[in-house]
Amino acid sequence: MEIGRRIEIRQINIAMHAPHSPKGYVTLFQDAFHLRRIVTRGKADGYLLGSLYNVKNALDSNELHGEIYRFTHIDPDTPWFNTQTGKPADELDTEKIVLPENLQPNLERFPFVFRPKEHRFWYVSKDRKSSLGPSVSESFLQKIFDEVSLRKGLPPVEVTVTPDRAAVEEVLNIHRITRIIFEFKRPNIDDAGEIETRIMERMERQRINRINEVMTSTDPDGIEPDEQLKAEAEVAAHNGHVESYGYDAAGLPAAESTKNKPAKYTSLLNESIESIWNVLNRISSPVKGRTR
Repeated sequence: MEIGRRIEIRQINIAMHAPHSPKGYVTLFQDAFHLRRIVTRGKADGYLLGSLYNVKNALDSNELHGEIYRFTHIDPDTPWFNTQTGKPADELDTEKIVLPENLQPNLERFPFVFRPKEHRFWYVSKDRKSSLGPSVSESFLQKIFDEVSLRKGLPPVEVTVTPDRAAVEEVLNIHRITRIIFEFKRPNIDDAGEIETRIMERMERQRINRINEVMTSTDPDGIEPDEQLKAEAEVAAHNGHVESYGYDAAGLPAAESTKNKPAKYTSLLNESIESIWNVLNRISSPVKGRTR
């Protein structure tokens, strides 16, 4: 019998274009926090970088803690429904509504730890009934960092959900591949292997933010990925994404994408022994070798 509860943790790669440093990443988060920008999604969800801790010691400890807040963002100008009459509310009903401007209901808090030296963002994506998907988190972070970069004159920032270790292999394992798409966002110089360095130098030389490469084949056997293509796919998966299209063994259309295969880390949380922050720190520790 398990004691405690299971939580899920996701990882996101945050790459700032040069010039950058661990201190620059901490400044980026500080500026994003002070921005107090509420990002809305759909008709009701609001997201905010709600808290930030350990700023002064973040560089020494390589840990910056905080929380993403999600809440119901009520727009009083949208149509209302009267549950008593079963009809849309009229002006007599809505003129009685008084909503406090500074309060929003249904608050959920998602703890995170950011490692400035590895520029990796780890957050609790699921705990009890609360869940925050990686694509939503990626979009939220990209929007607030884009605004910070614009307002503060900081280098552009690229946000990418870390894929599962087997993601690239699965994407390139379609029975007959007729098309492969790579998207390369500008890598971080700290990650620069041979392929990353070559891509980054090209992008800097030509002042490119993103590269999209499309490979197609009409051969009856389709595309045969070699070792170089697989290595480039790994780079694209961690700094963009990889897609493949073709047919399965039965001849039916098939499609795969690393976007749909995010890495997931699960852990048992027993709050009588450790806090959720302890779990985050343990899972995200570079010593564990989990950051690629």
